[in-house]
Amino acid sequence: MVRNSLKSLVAKVAVSTVVALGVGVGSASAAEPIKLAITDWADVLATANVARYVLEAKLNQPAKFVNADIGIQFQGVARGDLDIMVGGWLPVTHAVYYAKYKNDLDDVGVIYTGGRNGWAVPAYVPESEVSSIADLSKPEVKSKLDSTIQGIGPGSGLMQASAKSVQAYDLTGYNLQSSSEAGMLAAVSRAYQTRQWVVATVWSPHWLWQKWQMRYLKDPKGTLGGEEQVHAFASKQFASKFPRADVFFKHFKLTLADIEAIELEGNSTNDYATAAKKFVDAHPDKLQAWLQQ
Repeated sequence: MVRNSLKSLVAKVAVSTVVALGVGVGSASAAEPIKLAITDWADVLATANVARYVLEAKLNQPAKFVNADIGIQFQGVARGDLDIMVGGWLPVTHAVYYAKYKNDLDDVGVIYTGGRNGWAVPAYVPESEVSSIADLSKPEVKSKLDSTIQGIGPGSGLMQASAKSVQAYDLTGYNLQSSSEAGMLAAVSRAYQTRQWVVATVWSPHWLWQKWQMRYLKDPKGTLGGEEQVHAFASKQFASKFPRADVFFKHFKLTLADIEAIELEGNSTNDYATAAKKFVDAHPDKLQAWLQQ
């Protein structure tokens, strides 16, 4: 009996794995969920939760999140293992991934503009001493920063650009500390508690600008890029498999203020799904524009 139960369990796991990987799955049915790729970045969580709420509550289209590093997202969407991603930054941040996979992706459209990457310090760090990335090479500044630039995930476009910035500004002896978004935010929070100096890799939109007084460092060499557009990228099969959802994503537009409002609510409550629902329900005009045929 135990052996038979074990065989049954193994069979169930095998079937679940096949379904999860999309192996042998036929054409989409009404109940097939959209595999929406995300990372645990505040802007992506805000955007993705709004999209999922609209898909499920307004279009009766199930959607499930698949958490993956940004490079895996591009690869997965290009292969068709994932259906869509909503955090593709161009022209600089994810340019390497886009160049590699663009022929196998459908650029559904720009969700919002005005994105920005950079390095920032708390406002209490005197601007007379640190106003640009170049100032980090000053011995006294380097000492106060403990020769550390607090980063996020190593696979992110921001970290790739930051590594180039370290070289471009000849920041010899600095450690570009790989971590995560949560790790970066924890470092900023600790620094604020004792007013220690810290420089972190950050971006806009992000709720940190609402919580702490920070300022971007000037980047005269332009190594961290300028204004970015945030795209939705879908698999080549997406439009035919999910035609109504494809139309929605083509009309799906947000502003930086929208994103940061959802982020702030989602972070303070640790509930991005509810924050997204509240936002959509409070903006029927936006919803109407997204759902136009």
